[in-house]
Amino acid sequence: MKKFVAFLLALVMCLGSVSALAGGNVTIQQLNFRVIDDLWHTIYGYAKVVNDGDAAIYLDNGLMQVWDAEGGMIISEDYMDAYAACLQPGEYTYIKLECDLEEGMADPATAEITLGGEADYYTTNLRLPVETKLELGVSDGWWDYNYMYATVTNNTEETLYDIQVVLVLLDAAGNILYMADESLYDEIGVAPGSTIVIREDIYTSFMEYFESNGIVPASVDAIAYVDVEVDY
Repeated sequence: MKKFVAFLLALVMCLGSVSALAGGNVTIQQLNFRVIDDLWHTIYGYAKVVNDGDAAIYLDNGLMQVWDAEGGMIISEDYMDAYAACLQPGEYTYIKLECDLEEGMADPATAEITLGGEADYYTTNLRLPVETKLELGVSDGWWDYNYMYATVTNNTEETLYDIQVVLVLLDAAGNILYMADESLYDEIGVAPGSTIVIREDIYTSFMEYFESNGIVPASVDAIAYVDVEVDY
């Protein structure tokens, strides 16, 4: 596992080039992979991307591929979580893909993520002000918790439903360590001028991985948004 992670860190240094996607320019600013042993043996791929073009673009597909040391394909996954997927010029967002390694598969050695996008889209994103906080080692009875908080404000003049939030755990250098997301769906509305607090507990398997690898969580970034239909 350590060999795999070290190799991927070298791969990350080679990325960051600009990819042209359907009239917009999307740069992968950061790409990180984690191999976590929990109920499954899972490879998590995390990326931060920015639209540095002059037109909006919708991230509609992604692919993570994993190879062994001999260059043989181990596994691939094309289901992508893309948060606030419609990027206006200058906006950034986060994406996540994951693959479960089955028993008997070869050890992973390298991995990469490929993105695809569209200029034609049916929804855009209304982004909301959000403040974040990180609390580690919070004792509550017999258990300790590690919380990421996002305080979201409805700064519009309408009650908003279906608010979605992605919370991203970072180290002191801004490297992506972990992601969690939450949605209020259409049953819960936030009144104009009101705030809500989203709290997510970091999975124990990740915290154990961080501790065993000398990784120290330092801060939280978050994006809060509502999907809005586009009128053409």
